[in-house]
Formats: sequence, structure tokens, C-alpha cells
Amino acid sequence: MVIFITLIRGYVISSSSFRLTLFVSLLILTFLSPSHHAEKDKPLIEFFFTILTSASSFVISESPLIVILILTDPSLIATIQTRLQRFIANRHSSSSPSNNIDWSHLPPDLAREIVNRMTTFKDHIAATGVSQVWRLARLSISRRPQLPLPALMLSEPLLTDMRTLFSLYDNNRHPLRLSEFRRKRLWGSQHGWVATFGPRYVNQLVHLMTGNRLDLPQIQRLAPREEWFCLVHKFNILKDPSDESTFLVIAIFGPMNSLAFTRVRLGAALSRRGEAEWVVVAKPENLKFKDVVHFNGQIYAHCDNGKLVRFEPVAPFANMVQVIADHPQDVGAHRKIYLVESLGNLYAIFRNGFLIPSERSHETTSFFVYKFNFNASAWEEVTRLEGQAFFVGDGNSFSRRFPTSTIPSKGDCIYFTDDHWDWRKFPRVAYGGHDVGLFDMEIRDILPLTFGMDKPRFYSRPIFVTRNDKL
Repeated sequence: MVIFITLIRGYVISSSSFRLTLFVSLLILTFLSPSHHAEKDKPLIEFFFTILTSASSFVISESPLIVILILTDPSLIATIQTRLQRFIANRHSSSSPSNNIDWSHLPPDLAREIVNRMTTFKDHIAATGVSQVWRLARLSISRRPQLPLPALMLSEPLLTDMRTLFSLYDNNRHPLRLSEFRRKRLWGSQHGWVATFGPRYVNQLVHLMTGNRLDLPQIQRLAPREEWFCLVHKFNILKDPSDESTFLVIAIFGPMNSLAFTRVRLGAALSRRGEAEWVVVAKPENLKFKDVVHFNGQIYAHCDNGKLVRFEPVAPFANMVQVIADHPQDVGAHRKIYLVESLGNLYAIFRNGFLIPSERSHETTSFFVYKFNFNASAWEEVTRLEGQAFFVGDGNSFSRRFPTSTIPSKGDCIYFTDDHWDWRKFPRVAYGGHDVGLFDMEIRDILPLTFGMDKPRFYSRPIFVTRNDKL
């Protein structure tokens, strides 16, 4: 009988310690036997010494250690074979019975009962990713732990529909199967819906947790010469000021950063302006739109270097846009501008940074935040966000308050994703996407988000998404 033993790399073996190493190896092997059978075998120490005194052995290599034992005593061979057979049987019987169950095809009632007993968001998001049966089971129960904060959806991986959500609440990664987002550009929102745009110019709203889809009107005709992945700069999903059951979807598109809107009502047909069509907003002075927000029942937008405008999505074309205020006088140079509604105030966020041409990427260095004083029609710089956290990047810009028990995340910070698309005219080329992090308003410094490895595609970048079970 020949016994072949291999130890992992990292053990230090010398000629003087060979028998001791061999003894420890056999000790480990023997201890794998179930303890309740020990009294039936010869004493353990006697067993070891029997092997050591009867075996001829030699070392093949020392890193890793490979030892061959040659045994000729029939009774000793029978004892070892019995122990090995018992060990294999024990390992097989103690393996989890879940290995023989296809959890993705459980009866809906049983899946619902299991999900109903879950208490954490991590478990719920894992259940959602098992199969459609589990997703529907999770949506059918009333006990659903809420995701306290937006999550960072990482870039699309190759050859799989699985996407990773990085929780800003506990810094954990949650896999979720999202075939609806495959090979599409995405823009997140605070309403649980994600705007998608694909290679055939198909644009939809997709609910993050249910997968339900709402078709948007064809937008290619508004800028027919643009490639699909650079036609739309940003989709904003807003609640219609005049109807809470209707989404007002606003697109900033084309080489001149034009603006258009359409309406989507959940579960009913529309009969108002913007139904099944994109309505282009007429803009004075050839303004270039940067960001849009719903504030106090009206729609505000930032243009060019920070000019604030307001428009009515039901007004005639000629009188749609009204200039409210110019940009802050001391804002200086900036690369990106965002609008955020927070605690009844309207904020402008100016993002500064620089371009790294050799790496085809940007690096954000700082943010400056201004609050609009409607009484004085002027911007006022602020250094605190009243305990709120701002989220900016591709898609809607919005604010949230962090739970007081949250340790790894905090308020008075600006969380940002990479929304620079300077090389977007080079299809299938990986560029950018790595300028992701948070800006601490107190220490005025950029801090990383510990989400691990991410490989952005030319059409896919990390975005902020929110979980909302309501349609």
C-alpha cells in the first residue's frame, strides 16, 4: 500500500524535522475520523508509532512537501483503509442536504415563507437574485427591510447578467441578477426606477426590484447623427408637479445639450402634452442644459456655467424657459454642475477636477456648494449640508440623511460617480469610470469608497440607485 501526502506551500521542512512533520501529517489524517469510533481502534499513539516504525518513506519535494509512505503490514493497511473509508463516508453524510436541492425552483408558497422570515436587507437582496419565483415571493410579503441609503451599482461584468450593488450603509456587496440592464447605458434615480438606453436606441424605465418596464418614446429622431451611447447625456426621472402618479422624464441630449421631456403614467394612458412623444424645450440664448430638479412643484435647470432657469412643461414653446439667476460670481472654473433639492432648499454643486489624457480619465479634486436665496435672487456659499448627504453623477442628483447608527458612512458629504464621457465617440474602448468617491465637506478632502474591483465598459459606469418596492 502506498500513501501519498502533500502539504501546502509555506511549510518549512528540514532533514532534522522530517519525522516530526510526518507524524503531524498522519495525526491530522487520523483525526479526521469520527470521534465516536475512536474506542474501537487501537490507541492513537500506538497507531502512530506503528506507522512510523513500519513505513519506508521518502520526500519528493520540500515546497510543497510531498511524502510517500510504503506500507507492507496487512493488519496496518486494513486499519488505515477502515479509517479512510469511514472518513469519506462521514464527509459525504455530513455534507449539506442543500446540495441536492434546486432552491430556484421551490414552490412559491415555500419561497414566500422563507423570505417572510428574513430580517435583513442583505438576505432580501440575495433572495431576489435567486430566481423570478423568489423575486415575486419577496414582493408579495409585507415585512420588507428598507435599504436605508442609495446603493452604488457597479459596472456591468462580462458574460453574466449579475450586477453588484455596493451598500453605503454597511459597505457590503450584494449580487443581483439584472438581465434587463445588459449592454445598456443606465441613469439612476431616487424613485427606484432606472432609465436605460440600448444599442438600437430603445429607451425604457426599468424598476430595479421588480424588473417592470415602461417604454419611452423613440428619441433618435431628435439627434439622428449621434451614436446611441453618446446621444443622451442624462436622463432625469422626476415626479410630475401636477400629477404624483405620473413621471416626468427629462432628457439632456445632443451636441448642444438640448432638453426634452415626456410623461409616463403608471398603469394608465396619458392624454396630456408629452404623451408618447418627446417635447423639445425651446431655450433662449442657446443655453446648454446641465442638470434638472423638481423643487416646490416646479422644474428648475442649470445651464452653461451655472445660470439658473425655470420652465413649465405645459407652457407654449416660446415662453417655456425663464432665467431666474446668473451663476455665483466667485465660483471659478468647474467641470460639472448639479442641482439638488434638500430640506426645502435648492442647492447648486460645482465639481472641480482635472483631466488625465494619458489615462483617458478625470480626477475630482473638490466641490463647492451654494444655496439659492429666493428672497435675494442670489446664490450663497455653504460649508455644511445640514447633516444630509448629496448624491451626484449620472442620473438624478438628490439628498438623503444617513441613519445615526451608520458608522462607515456619514452626512455632510457629497457622494459622486464618474459622469465624464469625453471619449464616448470611441465605441468598445474602455475609458474613465474610475472617478468615484465622496467629498467630506468638513475636512474638504476626497475619500475613497471601498467597493473593491470594478471594470467600467465604454457604455457602463457605476451609478447610484435606490430600492423602492412601490411601482
